[in-house]
Amino acid sequence: MLDGVLDTLVLKPCRIIILKDIPLQNGSWLLEMADGRRVVLRRYHALATLPDLCYEHEVLGYLARAGWIVPEPTDDLVHHEGFWYCQTRYVPGAPVSHETGAQRRRRGTDLASLNLALRDLGGQIGQRPGWRAQHTGVTVHTSIDWDAGVRGLMEVSPRLGSWVYTAAAQAHDALHAIGAAELPVIVVHGDFHEQNVHYEHGHLAGVIDFGLTHLDSRPYELAIARTYRSPETIAAYREELARNEWPLSELEEAAIEPVNRAFRVDMAVWQVEQGRRTGRYDLAKIERQLSRTGTTPP
Repeated sequence: MLDGVLDTLVLKPCRIIILKDIPLQNGSWLLEMADGRRVVLRRYHALATLPDLCYEHEVLGYLARAGWIVPEPTDDLVHHEGFWYCQTRYVPGAPVSHETGAQRRRRGTDLASLNLALRDLGGQIGQRPGWRAQHTGVTVHTSIDWDAGVRGLMEVSPRLGSWVYTAAAQAHDALHAIGAAELPVIVVHGDFHEQNVHYEHGHLAGVIDFGLTHLDSRPYELAIARTYRSPETIAAYREELARNEWPLSELEEAAIEPVNRAFRVDMAVWQVEQGRRTGRYDLAKIERQLSRTGTTPP
């Protein structure tokens, strides 16, 4: 399959290194060319649509023009045997798998800088097709029929099915109680955890994996960056935003915990959706996400 994509893109690498290759999901290959150039060939997941990917590429192009090192597309998207592929810029450096306190602070500062860079883009491009802000629905994906998924889960595990409904209802109530409907939204990276931030010689080298970028709140950005387990990251994030006169508002501060709970519900619902599509529910993964929602199992 890869040979056909390379032929379509007229790419003749002298060496191919597999970075990631998950069947029916994302794949990435580092291509080393005879002239010394490095590019990355990316395969998008099976449910990706052209409007969805064009949005992601618009965000990447915007950041690249602003001087950020990101995997911007270097050629057109191509469709091959049911998947979209694209040649993208190689992002140097490497992630820090086990961050020290100082490195967690550095990531918080870098996340604030990225949000500042994207601050005005949302008004230009709007919401990503097929997405919504976390505080406006059970899941950020508008295409997920979570009721159907949970009905299927109930047949396999009534306990987990009931737990999903309870967790979703409590997350909704908590968000409603603080007036989360008024949360401002920006274009977020959507997955700014350790593995997607590259450093080299102690400095930021680039940011990868914008597959979840869309319009959402800053509390959501913090939730999906896993700052619940990294207090230094959120502290540095707050400080950098305040230094640039764009601090988190009282509402945003109040929303951090309930949005994080809603995000965990969303993660469980995503696993439920995978079960609905495949007929195989990963009960252990679903329970692990539900256990992080702050709700008690029935």
